[in-house]
Amino acid sequence: KLQFLYFIGLLTMSISEETLDRVRACMKTAKAPGHFDKVYKDECMLSFDTPFSEGGLFVSLTSWFGFGKEKVKQHQKKSGEKLYLFEQWTKVFKPKEEIPEATKMGIGIEGGFAGTVPFEIVKEHSLALIDNDEVVMMPLCQDLPALILQVCDAVIASEGVAYKEDVAAWEDVDAQTDSKYAADLLQLEDAPKISPDPSTWEDAATGAKENLWLNLSTGYIGGGRKNYDGSGGSGSALDHFKATGNKYPLVVKLGTITAQGADVYSYAPDEDRSCRDSKLAEHLSHFGIDVMKQEKTVKTTTELTLEMNNKYEGSKILENNSELVPVYGPGFQGLTNIGNSCYMASVLQTLFSMPEFVERYGTNAEKTLSTASGNYADDVLAQLAKLGSALCSGTYSKEGEADNPAYEVRPRMLKSLIARGHQEFSSSRQQDAQEYLEYFIEQLKRVETRDAARLEGGQDIESLFAFDTVERWQCNTSKKVRYTTHTERMLKLSVPMQAAVNSDELEAFDERQAKKAKKDEDEEKPLPIVPFDAVLQRFAAEDIKTDWYSPAAKEITTATTFTRFKTFPKYVVMYLQRYYASETWEPKKLEVVVPMPEELDLTHLRGTSQLKDGEEALPEGEAPVKKEPAIEPDEEILAQLVSMGFDLVGCQKACVAVKNSSADAAMEWVLQHMGDPDFAVPPSDTPKQEAVGVKPEDVDTLMAITGFDAKRVTKALKATDGNTERAADWLFSHPDDDGEEETGGKTELQLSDGGGKYALTGMISHIGKNTGCGHYVAHLKKGGDWYLFNDEKVAKSENPPFGLAYIYIYKRLD
Repeated sequence: KLQFLYFIGLLTMSISEETLDRVRACMKTAKAPGHFDKVYKDECMLSFDTPFSEGGLFVSLTSWFGFGKEKVKQHQKKSGEKLYLFEQWTKVFKPKEEIPEATKMGIGIEGGFAGTVPFEIVKEHSLALIDNDEVVMMPLCQDLPALILQVCDAVIASEGVAYKEDVAAWEDVDAQTDSKYAADLLQLEDAPKISPDPSTWEDAATGAKENLWLNLSTGYIGGGRKNYDGSGGSGSALDHFKATGNKYPLVVKLGTITAQGADVYSYAPDEDRSCRDSKLAEHLSHFGIDVMKQEKTVKTTTELTLEMNNKYEGSKILENNSELVPVYGPGFQGLTNIGNSCYMASVLQTLFSMPEFVERYGTNAEKTLSTASGNYADDVLAQLAKLGSALCSGTYSKEGEADNPAYEVRPRMLKSLIARGHQEFSSSRQQDAQEYLEYFIEQLKRVETRDAARLEGGQDIESLFAFDTVERWQCNTSKKVRYTTHTERMLKLSVPMQAAVNSDELEAFDERQAKKAKKDEDEEKPLPIVPFDAVLQRFAAEDIKTDWYSPAAKEITTATTFTRFKTFPKYVVMYLQRYYASETWEPKKLEVVVPMPEELDLTHLRGTSQLKDGEEALPEGEAPVKKEPAIEPDEEILAQLVSMGFDLVGCQKACVAVKNSSADAAMEWVLQHMGDPDFAVPPSDTPKQEAVGVKPEDVDTLMAITGFDAKRVTKALKATDGNTERAADWLFSHPDDDGEEETGGKTELQLSDGGGKYALTGMISHIGKNTGCGHYVAHLKKGGDWYLFNDEKVAKSENPPFGLAYIYIYKRLD
């Protein structure tokens, strides 16, 4: 009733004719958004103000960008836009007796949670005319021009970008359907068996060890597809699909296989999406993988999460047995979880605990924001500065405002922007914090290189972490030596479980449990304790490589190799390899304590790439490749094909392609490739193809849709393997790119170097059985004390989990 009376009051209020004339003068730029337009009505583009904030939110009727009261004048002066819809939302709590109790686990059903919300949101709207420093507020009444009222109604009715992105992200998780190719998937009889040992998995084309996909038909292991910006995998899994005639479309990502499912993708042109494989168990067993035959757990995710948090590890990491005191103010701003985003929050909080990062994106945030132009949501530097301003100022970190949406910091725009074009990070699935940190560094490095003129203070992100390692190789036959240098950003450390110092305690526990008729659930199971020195010794130890070709001895022999630091970076990021694939292919976690020192000296691990006295250089060279004899077309098969009227050259190619296996196989190849432009062209005369083909019709289509010229559209298509959707994203995320091809070499990275003594400044911990589920938190050292950053909650830490974290950040003491 109150809202209705308020609305009637607005209708009866009048606006002066002078003010209406000013509105009419501006209305030609006002436009109503359509269903597919992006309306930023939930959050300020340059701060975290929302309609719940004290000053409300102003949404431009021209660009549909939203701004808080502190930023709207800045935007108005830069853009010249003058008309804004003003939003002011307020939470009004209901009397307790009016709140029904939920009787069912569900939302939107009778007895579910939909009716249990203890408050309602009152939304008030008005029109704002802003001209330089003058702000004129007007009610949405009949005095206003009909066009303005229509535009305001359209903005109010629009779903908003935040809502659309949430829906899209969760639909990607929940709405996957079976691939139509799964039911009758062809699997080759001679496909290889796949080892459960992750160390043996590698990209068949490049030898890479990460982002690997197994073809469910052929057993080929290849790299995942490249992202729009060139990062990601090698793309060899997709190349294999194309090279085998587009016949084997389904692939599964290694390391994601569990008893409940796995990441499956279909490369088929009519699908080209994540999907489900209803026969995944059967298809995996073809390669010796039987994990899918295990029974599925009957526990819900909620039950598993509660159980997990009560276990030793979760309890220790979250310090459940300590009375944690919340802290507020600058540097202690929490980040609200926006859907399995704890991995991102932990990484961002860790980066913003570094003075160099704070100086660039916190202290100098306003300068970066003032140089933003175009769509602020597509500006990585602006969104980082927006976050840095919030984290470092403490504007939204106030005691007693835990349930007030006006004080929430939700980095939606930054998450969406950084993850654009990345299938996993753009979803609402849980991710690996280590992978995200590495991906984030790579993305920001590209942006900082491109927009260096906008940055002030601090250091480029890669220069904080990058370091060189040097590998020494010695041929055990010729005794000759080679040194190779590699640039790294993180130090991967294996945990030697055999080095546990409490083996007796572990054995005694197992014996006690074995003697009991029923396991004692109340007795806390001890975890293996492996000293960090043993981990470091494992890293520095010599390794013998077998079946190694020596270019000096010109034979297969063995080599001895070890790794050392060539430079010591300002920050060393170490991550323990706590996660592995079991013999049944399930991703699991090493339950082990590795007590990490708060101070660390790595000086003894410094090496050099220069030959020492008495060492003789090992020449470069690879094992000679045995050239297979050329396959000659089988005369009988060839005759059958030619007798059917097919071109002789094409038939010869078919015989060679199927290795004369059968006339049926050769016929199938002919039918699939007879439309190829080079089908009848002899191999010696076949013109060389560009690495990435660009179709003229795709160029024309993108030019019409995006408005970019042919040169830039062509470059975008080349950068995205000819994918028009990803090319469109590439164009809008590279608005300043002139389309010129890069011909120069890479700018050499200037590495920081100093002494080898370090102090621990941060840790990222994971609670859960594998990186695809569970929860991440960060422990960060500030002003000599440790603090726990757990999404929106920040508290002083009493017992930091030095032995249980996943990622450790050490800062060089000099």
